[in-house]
Amino acid sequence: MDDGVLIRTRKLTKTYAEVRALEGLDLEIRRGEVFGLLGPNGSGKTTTIRLLLGLLRPTSGNAAVAGFDCWRESLQVRRRTTYLQGELRLYGSMRAFEVLELLSDLRDGLGLDRAIAIADRVMNLDLRRRVRTYSTGMKQKLALAQVFSDPVEILILDEPTSALDPSARGLVMELVQEAKRQGQTVVFSGHVLTEVEQVSDRVAIMRKGRLMHIEDMHARRGLRMLLIRYRTDGPVTIPGELGLIERKREGEAFLYEHHGELPALLGWLASAPVEDLAIGTEDLRTLYDRYHGPAAGDEEEPS
Repeated sequence: MDDGVLIRTRKLTKTYAEVRALEGLDLEIRRGEVFGLLGPNGSGKTTTIRLLLGLLRPTSGNAAVAGFDCWRESLQVRRRTTYLQGELRLYGSMRAFEVLELLSDLRDGLGLDRAIAIADRVMNLDLRRRVRTYSTGMKQKLALAQVFSDPVEILILDEPTSALDPSARGLVMELVQEAKRQGQTVVFSGHVLTEVEQVSDRVAIMRKGRLMHIEDMHARRGLRMLLIRYRTDGPVTIPGELGLIERKREGEAFLYEHHGELPALLGWLASAPVEDLAIGTEDLRTLYDRYHGPAAGDEEEPS
């Protein structure tokens, strides 16, 4: 039975001599979602991607895409996947349109018209030029045009905007969202937190080869942070059904996170002994810094 999970790993581990690049990864990525992978260099993101594509053999555990084992049935996996690697290499002696033709021919020419349209009209590339005359950003745009035109179920993007200017980065975000609307699954590995936050349905934070946390971004976008100072020194009763969770207290100020309904919260605030109040949101940076910020402990356990 199809449970909606397109990519699944179980205890996936990859070791090089004494270095454990990935340790016991249990991960499920749903069909049709945009799934973000976050973490600094060496956190295990690229190793995970290469294991999913069957480019590396796992030391232990397993990974499957659309029910196919990523190592034993890697050809079936790659037929359903297109991959933009972080370190891009293209044939410099070829003209740009020839590169698109070559890559499209790997899938029987399907998607060539769309690739040319994206490169020409969206990315504003001169496809008659030889690739060696392109800048690094232009080469990235050419590769992205091919990736977003491939007729596959899964797009895996490893640092897709690293060489792009701000306007081109925005175009990539739009193409990711369009891919999702078309029913494609997108795995988006990046360092720019605002980009991952903008397009992802869920985000995984990795550290030193381990999965530390998975966050539902839809729930996070509805999260409110409240900083409250009360008029009284005595205890304040907060109804349990309100959905307020105390994060910390600094002197007379209390910091809460709120996951409940707004009308109920406003009703309680109107009657509570509140002297001062600030309501805001918490961006992905705050969550990321729990695992990679200056205060993150070396032995912090996954959540």
